[in-house]
Parts: sequence; C-alpha cells; structure tokens
Amino acid sequence: MTVLEHETYEPANDPGVRLERVGSQVRIIIDAQLSEAVSAAVRELLVDVCDRRTRRVVIALEAGLGPVDHEVLPHLLDVAERRCWSASCHLDVTASTPEVLELLATLGF
Repeated sequence: MTVLEHETYEPANDPGVRLERVGSQVRIIIDAQLSEAVSAAVRELLVDVCDRRTRRVVIALEAGLGPVDHEVLPHLLDVAERRCWSASCHLDVTASTPEVLELLATLGF
C-alpha cells in the first residue's frame, strides 16, 4: 500500500479502522471496539506508515471498551511502540471515553 500526503484510507475489510496522513503526521482512528481483526488491521497500517517521512503517529481510540480490550490493547500498544521506535517517530495514544483513558493510564500511557 502507498500512503500519500493528505490521504484518508479506510481498509475495505475493516470499516472500524481508518488512516489519515497530513504531512509527517499519521493518525490511525479506531472507531470499533478492539478485536483481533481490528488489531491486525492497525498493525498492518503501522508497518506501512512507520517510515522516514513519518515523525508522529497518533492512535485514536474512539470506541468504548469491549470484552477483549484488556487483552488486545496492551499487545497492540507494545507493537506500536516498537514500530515507532524503530522508525524514529513519536507515538501518541488518545481516547474519547473515560474507561479507555483509565485503561491507558494503567498501561502507562
């Protein structure tokens, strides 16, 4: 996949995940509750976008907690941290619900 400047990309097989790139910033928006499929889609996007021209990756968690979030989210964030570190880009994680913010705080984000 090629990601261009000012592009919005939504994988056809997973409408709960979309990507926005503006300049050197990439934003991965997760609108669905986390599942293995959603996590896999995000990991695939991270492989594609963590390159030399990316300086910042934002993972935006827009949905509330699901039944497997406590299991899937720590692994996903670990992968994201490693991808960003290897590409020398900064990782930010945002959330729109208090319960997700609480989980992020317990995970050290």
